Amino acid sequence: MTSSDHGDLTSFVGRDAELAELADLVDGRRLITLTGVGGCGKTRLARRLLSRPGAVWADSMVTADLGALTDASQIPAAVARAAGVMVEPGRSEVLRLARRLADIRMLWLDNCEHLLEAVADLVTAVLRECPVVTVVTTSRVPLRILGETVWQVPALLPADACRLFADRAGLVAPRFALTHDEALVRVICERVDHLPLAIELAAPWIRALSLEQIASGLNRSYDLLVGGPSDAAPRHQSLQASMSWSHDLLTEAEKRLFRRLSIFAEAFTLDDAARSDLDGGDSKPSDAEDAGAAAGGPAGVARLIDASLLTVTEIQGELRYTMLDTVRQFASERLVESGELDAVRRRHLALQAALAVEADRGRNENQERWRGELISRQGDLAAAVTWGLASDAGADNKRAAELVANLGHYWLLDGQIGEGLGLTDVALDSCPDDPALQARLYATRALLAMASGHLDAVTEAAQKAADLARRSGDLATQARSEALAAFPQFFADFDACATTATRARDLADTAGDAFAADWAGVLESYALLTRGRNDQADALARTVADRARLRRDRFCGAFAVGVGIYTSMTRGQLSVAVRVGHEALALVAPLGDHFATGTLTGNTAHALAVHGDLDAAMRLLHPIARSLDTTVEADAVGFMVPMGLVHLWRGEPERALTWFQRGVARLERHELDWSAARSLPGLVAALRCTGQTDAAEEWATRGSRLLEKFGAPFELADLLDEHARLVGDCAPRARELHLRALYIRHRNGVPLGNAASLEGLASLAEAGGDLCEAARLSAAADRTRTLMGHPRAANDQTRHRRMEARLQGALGPRFGEICREAATTDPRSMVTALLRGRGPRVHRSGPLAALTPSELEVATLVSQGLNNPEIAARLFMSRGTVKAHLAHVYPKLGVPNRAALAALVHRTRN
Repeated sequence: MTSSDHGDLTSFVGRDAELAELADLVDGRRLITLTGVGGCGKTRLARRLLSRPGAVWADSMVTADLGALTDASQIPAAVARAAGVMVEPGRSEVLRLARRLADIRMLWLDNCEHLLEAVADLVTAVLRECPVVTVVTTSRVPLRILGETVWQVPALLPADACRLFADRAGLVAPRFALTHDEALVRVICERVDHLPLAIELAAPWIRALSLEQIASGLNRSYDLLVGGPSDAAPRHQSLQASMSWSHDLLTEAEKRLFRRLSIFAEAFTLDDAARSDLDGGDSKPSDAEDAGAAAGGPAGVARLIDASLLTVTEIQGELRYTMLDTVRQFASERLVESGELDAVRRRHLALQAALAVEADRGRNENQERWRGELISRQGDLAAAVTWGLASDAGADNKRAAELVANLGHYWLLDGQIGEGLGLTDVALDSCPDDPALQARLYATRALLAMASGHLDAVTEAAQKAADLARRSGDLATQARSEALAAFPQFFADFDACATTATRARDLADTAGDAFAADWAGVLESYALLTRGRNDQADALARTVADRARLRRDRFCGAFAVGVGIYTSMTRGQLSVAVRVGHEALALVAPLGDHFATGTLTGNTAHALAVHGDLDAAMRLLHPIARSLDTTVEADAVGFMVPMGLVHLWRGEPERALTWFQRGVARLERHELDWSAARSLPGLVAALRCTGQTDAAEEWATRGSRLLEKFGAPFELADLLDEHARLVGDCAPRARELHLRALYIRHRNGVPLGNAASLEGLASLAEAGGDLCEAARLSAAADRTRTLMGHPRAANDQTRHRRMEARLQGALGPRFGEICREAATTDPRSMVTALLRGRGPRVHRSGPLAALTPSELEVATLVSQGLNNPEIAARLFMSRGTVKAHLAHVYPKLGVPNRAALAALVHRTRN
């Protein structure tokens, strides 16, 4: 007998020969199934086997208990959660999961018998895709797949069975020992077939009964149930004697409680026990039957614990109670026999629905607590929803639909997107005549569709939810729907997104929906930063992050913190961007969802790559990239951009091209798509590096028009630089493109990328024979990169050193003087000098002094006869922004239209 050192609270007894045999099997076979009757000790034996010191899998084993799952579709998410990986729902989910497990050495799947076919499919995929993985399963029935070694777990040896009884009896009666009573202990163990669970159920009765009484009691029950009918389930062949005997010693009230508690798939509280034991459909105690006095109160639960029919655990700082699976099965059979099953299921549904309502309200104050609470109830929530939606009673359907409507955020934060969408669709079909409930369900559908990347589905569901909520007077659902509607707008029209998000924030603040307000604020912040309005984006994001932190909302909080990744990065503050990225990842990590965690991982990797740490960026991206090996789902483009850049800067343009092409593929479905637009600079670079210059030129031209429509200065400037490299043989055109890139960055305060423009101009100056200018530009680029912490890619560094060597050879000591001068000069002065005279010539005098610089530029171009699209292209802003500027200019200057504005500008200038 040895003490547990692997998390078990009781000692492990015997099994030396079994462990030795299994150790040889595990070392030589790839799939071993430990099978046998319920209660024979499969799980405990497997845990002991797989936790032995020095095993090759000690640091790379994944354990997943499937016992609480009710549907095969839940298996991939459960195993992914156990492995700490993320797998997108959808087709080929099992295959993608198997490939994510390739780095582990051991996979243990416990309690598989109720989901055999799905487990067999997963194990087959793992064995095929992961050549170094060994799989151990514990199941009452073999998987029956090729390569499976089935190992039957035997009962304990008689001596070990007696030692186990003595050990467990000693826990409740410390003076008990195997002395003169050993013969009676052997009889007891024999009468329960030496099965560990049966022994552990029988031994605690030593507190109340003598060994003779225990043996006699088992004998009476055994006479009725020994062997069981030939067609009975295996677990009924031996455990029924022990459990029935324990059950027969309960009072009628305790028996009622025992069978009713079998409805819980997960651990439950004292309050749950009390409510489940009430008669009638109400989940609350009546005046006549108070929960504390019922058998379901503390005394009744304690009695079941004493009878070893319940076990105690701690969850969320609270003691809870659960049944072993075999005990629950026995109790469930008693529940069916009682005729109470539907009534108990109905109370169980009401209990879960009430919990979900409380959680949905509580998430505005403490999202983390309620998320943990719902995770601990996962099996019960799923069972209640499934039964309620399938019920023939309309009241059950409605209550289950209400439960679904309140579980959207839980499914989002726990990554159960596919399951949630499926149940939401069923719920929508179940209550077509309840517009208020339909509104909430459509809002739930929009929320989950957002995480799955189906933008059209988000738009459709959010619009339906908003319309129904407006008619129903449900301001909170309307606000939530507006906030969700802003998400797909972000990918097509930043101005529209910001407008919708602002409206949603106002509605949410009025309705008291903190999540809707903060998510709308997050979207508005990102819409600001993509247009180069970094200061405004930072200010709003800080407000959202502070609010989210107070209510422990990791989802909105991490996204809000993540705004700083790009505002810092585009400003050239790369060390800050990396620090902020890691802060956002630490905040979001406990969620483990694909949407938030995956997006922020990609953004942080982008900052790391720009900062020059390509290996660290790849370490972040690699787990996500592996999950995308079998799919080109569009919502993954957030990862494709940094992934493509890392490969490009590593000198792997072919691999980079594959990632960027996945990004721009979204343009096949939408005329404007921001995720695709983000891929354009990298796409043009990869095409150029692979010699596909015609395609690169086509995408550069098309991409410029697309990014001008978006009004995205950072990406547009990068694309112009790439276009300049592409047309390097045409020096005037290349120079103009580089200068336009500098102008856009300078005007919008996003200087990251200036070094690339300066280097391009230096190369053109050298080719044109202006060697001193080339040296000055090259030195300014070096200084810019040093100040930003923005090193060149390896290939670019080689070309740059060759140019420096040529310049140094040609200029001699003068080259060193230029470099020393650049080392003490702010490189921004070089940019300012290069841009002097660029942009529309404007004059701020008289009435025009009331205009902002941007408004003055727009007014000046109007006076030159340009229309809005032409002004937008000239100033690199969206048409909507031009229109907004004019809406401010007209009242400021007191003019009614463009003609009057043009006349006023001409008069002022003259």
